[in-house]
Amino acid sequence: MDSIPAPAQALLGTDAVAHVWTTNPDGSGQVSTVWVIVQDDEVLFGTDAASAKARNLTRDPRVILSVEDTERSERGFQRHLVLHGTATIEPGPDPELMDRLAMKYAGLERHPLALRDSPSAVMVRVSVDRIGGIGPWMPSHSGAGQDAGQDAVRAPA
Repeated sequence: MDSIPAPAQALLGTDAVAHVWTTNPDGSGQVSTVWVIVQDDEVLFGTDAASAKARNLTRDPRVILSVEDTERSERGFQRHLVLHGTATIEPGPDPELMDRLAMKYAGLERHPLALRDSPSAVMVRVSVDRIGGIGPWMPSHSGAGQDAGQDAVRAPA
């Protein structure tokens, strides 16, 4: 995908947490919440290299992020953004990223967790391949198809 649409970037710029979905070795799903920031059309978050999500993404970089909006569509459906993408894991702590996340989500200048400076911390970069959900980030977002939750925006073939 060339870029994340402005309405999706706006939602990602709020303090709404993202639910990150990865695939466990047995094929089942693993879901956890993360703080996210958009940078250069990628979605970034930090985690520990030993976490299930980091281990899963090292093995299989496919990832889905879901973010719930506070608003409802014209037809009363809860707006939400679904990002399908490919993750790249960068080793080492990134104190600047962690502090930006802390300011965005908690109003703190310094990230309160040890993850900020931990040698086992990693940064995850998600390159978005496809966007779905219900909201103004979808083409013709007032249509019935988007209220039904169809994924409509795909990366060029």
